[in-house]
This record gives sequence, structure tokens and C-alpha cells, in this order.
Amino acid sequence: MPDDIAFMWPAAGARQVTPLPGGGCNIKITFAGRGIVRSIGAGRILKVRNVPTKRIARQYEMIIRHDGDFESSYSIVDQTPHLPAGDSLRHRPLGTSVERGDELYDIRNGGFLHFQLFHAGKLVDPTRYIHTEITGTIDRSHPSTEV
Repeated sequence: MPDDIAFMWPAAGARQVTPLPGGGCNIKITFAGRGIVRSIGAGRILKVRNVPTKRIARQYEMIIRHDGDFESSYSIVDQTPHLPAGDSLRHRPLGTSVERGDELYDIRNGGFLHFQLFHAGKLVDPTRYIHTEITGTIDRSHPSTEV
């Protein structure tokens, strides 16, 4: 493991870890209410995609490239019903530079995150590289101002 890697967990909450064949694992974090998805480390957003769904939920995929040949993958399901037509969708745009802990997406009314980490193009176990927990709480009286 590279010595200068200082990743953090992408969200607070209980994690369900599912080992995958061939190595690596999928991490699922569930949000009963509001939840903030954050970048695990400094990097650049390579992919942002709105995934069409027939459910009331909205689904997004984001991929961030980090130093050391790492890529983090975020599949976000937002169950917030009836978002206004002018809503910014609360995610950062393609090509944006991000720092460790920067907000990527603001789930306001329940949902979940499927998270995966790749190193040199191969799926790896994030628990080997992530050791910092998110601390603090969300101030529910103030909506997120980051986009």
C-alpha cells in the first residue's frame, strides 16, 4: 500500500461490506434521512451520469481519479420525492477538482451509496486504504450550499 494515501470514508453511517469474486468489495451505506456523500481524497471528477430509473428515486454514478492510480466509484440513489424542476441535482459537475472531504452529493430524504475503490484498474478492498471516519453532524436547519 502506498505510504502517502490518506483516504477517508465517503459517508457516515452503517456500512454493509459485500466481498466480490476476484477480490475487492462493494460498500453500501444507507441513509434513513439526510446524508452527505463526500470525496474520499483529492482528485478530479471523470464521470457524472444520471441513471434513468422508473422508480421515484433518482440515481447517479460518479467516478473520481486520485493520485497513485486510484479511482473511487460512487453509485448514489436519492429517494427524495418530487424535487423541483429547477433543482441543481446537488452534485458536482464533470471535470471538477475535489479535495478530500469535499461534498459530492446531498441526499435530503433517504437513499443509499454503493462505493467501490479501484487501484491500477483493479477492484480493491477499500478497508485497506481508508482509515479516517467522518466526524460531526449535519445541521438540518441549513441546506447544503455546495453544488
